[in-house]
Amino acid sequence: MSSIRLLSSGQGLPWERLIDLVGADSGSLLRVKLRDRITLILIDDLPSPAASILKQCMLSGGADALVHREVLTCKTDKSGAVVYGTPATLLRGCDSLRNQPFGLDTVATRIRECIAKDTRPEFLKINNTKLVYSGTPLIMGILNITPDSFSDGGSFSSPEAAAQQAVAMEKAGAAVIDIGGESTRPGSKVVSAEKQKARVLPVIEAVRKRTTVPVSIDTCIPEVAEAAVKAGAGMINSTNAMETPGMTELAVSLGLPVVLMHMKGTPETMQTKPFYEDGDAPEEIAHYLLSRVETLVKTGMPREMILVDPGIGFGKRLEDNLALIHSLEWIGNVTGCRVLLGHSRKTFLGSITGIDMADQRDSVTHIVTALTSGADMIRVHDVPGTVAALKVSKALRMSL
Repeated sequence: MSSIRLLSSGQGLPWERLIDLVGADSGSLLRVKLRDRITLILIDDLPSPAASILKQCMLSGGADALVHREVLTCKTDKSGAVVYGTPATLLRGCDSLRNQPFGLDTVATRIRECIAKDTRPEFLKINNTKLVYSGTPLIMGILNITPDSFSDGGSFSSPEAAAQQAVAMEKAGAAVIDIGGESTRPGSKVVSAEKQKARVLPVIEAVRKRTTVPVSIDTCIPEVAEAAVKAGAGMINSTNAMETPGMTELAVSLGLPVVLMHMKGTPETMQTKPFYEDGDAPEEIAHYLLSRVETLVKTGMPREMILVDPGIGFGKRLEDNLALIHSLEWIGNVTGCRVLLGHSRKTFLGSITGIDMADQRDSVTHIVTALTSGADMIRVHDVPGTVAALKVSKALRMSL
């Protein structure tokens, strides 16, 4: 079955790369760059006759499709396609695909799903705080209470220092503070529940005394999550998508919002030759997250209380991370949930830029923040810089 995912609902895209990706004629560049405020959907692994029919049907509806240059000559057996147009023209093109061979009925259904009206929740409630999804991502500030986190280990070793940092992040614009007592950097070891509680509980209590900002507890252990909630946390951020036995039932019984993150393997093993079927990380990860969402929903968790996180850097290669960042909107559509992006200071940014020191990657983190679409919440170390990047990005979009 072909992978079909939404690439954009109106933002500019690197057309040169897309033309190379599907093998289209380079002469298409000038034509497609004039159509930059449209919906684009990437389809891969189509038989050449199917790609040709797809293009003709889209043209009949007023949309279009980039396909391989040798589709008509049959010199290629397979072709990708970038289908593009306004939602109305794409729907008309899908109507023309009805009863066409090569499974194009199913392709039309998937295209309709990609451009369906967003029915995800308009807000997130944590304790008594209502956080509204407004088009500009909410900010989750990272507060690691660990001696060995990859960029800020040991920076906030006392509850008072950590509480001061939480207050500073809230004043800068953080909507949520994410507190964790276990490093999940590549190669890190498991930290016991008792040690995690000893690290995070005094900090949560100190933060609660200083501010009402919502607190998320970053843990995979039910015992730690339950104790953190009693101390004042109002959200659970699970880096293993609540796979730990008992965690799903606990979250449902507490009635708190959760974050389900994808991680391939464990922190100790995740970067040892990560592999995805057919090289399609977004497809595999989106459907894994959907399965975890459905498990929670069946257990009693309302879907509107669930965020999904594709887990940038957690068992991913550079190309996987980049593909996931391009696919955030599609992941939200597939899962029916709001999407959290955690790219701050990650190694893939160092691979691109050559910046070896993680705590020096804030500037490139902000570039990704400003250029990315589809994230509803962004988990970052540098809250003031993120706020500034989002303000500039919004001003530039509004000026067009």
